[in-house]
This record gives sequence, structure tokens and C-alpha cells, in this order.
Amino acid sequence: MIRGRVIGQVWATKRAPRMAGRKLLLVAEQVVGDSGLRDTGRVVVAVDDLDAGAGDSVLVAFGSGARNAVRPGSRDVLVDAAVVQVIDGSTV
Repeated sequence: MIRGRVIGQVWATKRAPRMAGRKLLLVAEQVVGDSGLRDTGRVVVAVDDLDAGAGDSVLVAFGSGARNAVRPGSRDVLVDAAVVQVIDGSTV
């Protein structure tokens, strides 16, 4: 999993049928540094079922964790990254 900040959205006129109705977000990975959170430069596309928006801090799961977040127990979901939490706050 990574912590990140939503920086945008991806949209398309054509999608795989099982992706219909799913929102895709661009998430910039963040890590904790000496002066707080900083972007790493890595950006991922993640499915969002939680209605996160631009600027929101989120937690993104990958692989089977992402698939289970979108549809528990399914192995036929076309998802490799999913927003699993919108972060309200944290401490170090």
C-alpha cells in the first residue's frame, strides 16, 4: 500500500465492460520526510469507489488487496490499484 494525494482524474470514451461506472484517479505517492510529507514523483492510476477528490490524502492498495476492495472474493476484476481509504488525519 501507499499513501498518496489525488492530483487528477482519468476518463475515457471506451472502457472494458467490467470497468463501466468506475472512477479512475491519478494519485501521487507520498512519503514522510524530515519536513513532513513529500511527493516521490511516482504517480499511479487507482479505481475509486469512495468518491475521493482532488487534493484528498488517500491510501491505495495494489494487487489482490485492490481486487478484494472492489469486489471481495473475485479473481476476475480488472483492477490492480484501488483507493481503500480517504485519510482524515495522521501522526508520525
